[in-house]
Amino acid sequence: MINISKKTILLLIVLFSMTLMIQPAIAESKYRIGYIEGGPFWLYLEIMDKMKENLEEMGWGHKIEFPADLHFSPGWANKTELQTIAQEMMKRKNIDLIIAGGTGATAALLKFNNKRTPLMSIAVADPIRSGFVVDEKDSGIDNYTTRVDPQAYQRMFRIFHDVVGFKKLGIMYSDLPNGRTIANVDDAYKVAKKRDFEIIEYVYDTKRAKTEKPEDIGLEGLQKLVDKGMDAFFIPALTCFDWTKSDVRKLMDFLIQHKIPTFARNGVKEVKAGALMGFSSMVMDLRGKFFADKVIRILKSEQPRSLPMEDNAVPKISINLSVATQIGFDPSVEILGASDEIFNKVTLPKDRLVK
Repeated sequence: MINISKKTILLLIVLFSMTLMIQPAIAESKYRIGYIEGGPFWLYLEIMDKMKENLEEMGWGHKIEFPADLHFSPGWANKTELQTIAQEMMKRKNIDLIIAGGTGATAALLKFNNKRTPLMSIAVADPIRSGFVVDEKDSGIDNYTTRVDPQAYQRMFRIFHDVVGFKKLGIMYSDLPNGRTIANVDDAYKVAKKRDFEIIEYVYDTKRAKTEKPEDIGLEGLQKLVDKGMDAFFIPALTCFDWTKSDVRKLMDFLIQHKIPTFARNGVKEVKAGALMGFSSMVMDLRGKFFADKVIRILKSEQPRSLPMEDNAVPKISINLSVATQIGFDPSVEILGASDEIFNKVTLPKDRLVK
């Protein structure tokens, strides 16, 4: 039997305590969230930023990481690569949640869905018509959730018509399979039937956009819509209206010069930059909170399918009085009172392609 003196034991305890003190603290493991988008689009970025801000405010910022090696944006021309990346992400086991930005990325993930990794999509124009969910109450897929507001775009067209009272609404959409869905064309027709106004369409040629300037194709479309008598225009989510990829100012100037009232589908950024109306930035704050709550509940092991998808938040409106003056539109006191954000000048985005 080995005899150890009390002095030796005390020394060993001191040495062990010092060892613990000098050892670096073991880093707390974090939840790993992957992200995939078909290509960069400011709306995806803004929603993600607002979501992360809310996660911080809700005390979850330090528990989550968005690793650079799990962030994918192959580019809008690389549809095959998008499919490949989605398939590879579905094979990985070190991801706690994957977020898809937009319709294309969502479709790719669901195509290769492993039925295990939680999936959530943001900024999908119409999840129901896209076939991603069964209805506004059920995604139909255990590991998938998104945001659904079935009346959002019909409400938008109604608000625009209430304010402007147009007779012929111009709509531009791409020739891609989901082009009409992204531009909410069916919703526009439903409102038009009830309100007795006409829809004038222009189909944006995506093949030409690969070799020609997007703004040139957009201007051609706007001219054709004007020639057909358009007296209001719905600004869509198209490359020619993406400030980071196109000289959008040319399109905005054209619309103002022809005194065409406009409603920006994606909201306040376009209103600041030359649209007459759009939803306000407060919508993005609410959207960020909506998705942050989903993220937390998923990471707490709630099934994505069990989470509510309906978001019927009251829309907030923004209006640009400088644009109103330039096109000869005099907003009523009631309209101004109902607006949450009022801008008195045109301010171009800092991240625009053409300075």
